[in-house]
Amino acid sequence: MTTLYLVRHGEVYNPQGIIYGRLPGFGLSEHGQEQLRAAAEKLRADGPPTVLYASPMQRAQESAAILNAALGLSIHTDERLIETSIGSFQGKRFEDLPKPYISEEGAHPEIEAASSMRSRLLDWVADARKLHPQATLAAVSHRDPIIVALLYWMGQDLAALPEFALEPGSIYAIEFKKGSDEITSIRALG
Repeated sequence: MTTLYLVRHGEVYNPQGIIYGRLPGFGLSEHGQEQLRAAAEKLRADGPPTVLYASPMQRAQESAAILNAALGLSIHTDERLIETSIGSFQGKRFEDLPKPYISEEGAHPEIEAASSMRSRLLDWVADARKLHPQATLAAVSHRDPIIVALLYWMGQDLAALPEFALEPGSIYAIEFKKGSDEITSIRALG
């Protein structure tokens, strides 16, 4: 069996409450740092992972650095783990997003489609598993890409995305049958 841990970055310091998307300068709040220290303990107790990847976004890199400090892993950065592209909605308020803001092929021309997020995340999973065939992998990414992949693996419709609980610092463990793409279990840690 091969384990993959998908970790959502910790809470972001965002006093203006804007959609930060891929904007630079949005790091973890103190609470977000605490969330990742707790996530590191959950990973240590459950795994621990032997290889750590992260999105290039500041909040994911800071989250991965906390995991690295606790687990002694170096951080591999991969663009395919990045946040959803939302175009000119960055810097606006969350209520400005169209509803639904994510659809399979794109609810809005500036917002990345679920099919794109899923494709890049699943490509990363396949490549990382080939590159590290004996490893227990962990990746720090973002809410929407993680949920889109989880829904796919769970055989659930994208309509479940808005209500899917994935709080900052959350971890999902995906177990693959050894040497196979077959998933034997998906579970939330903690």
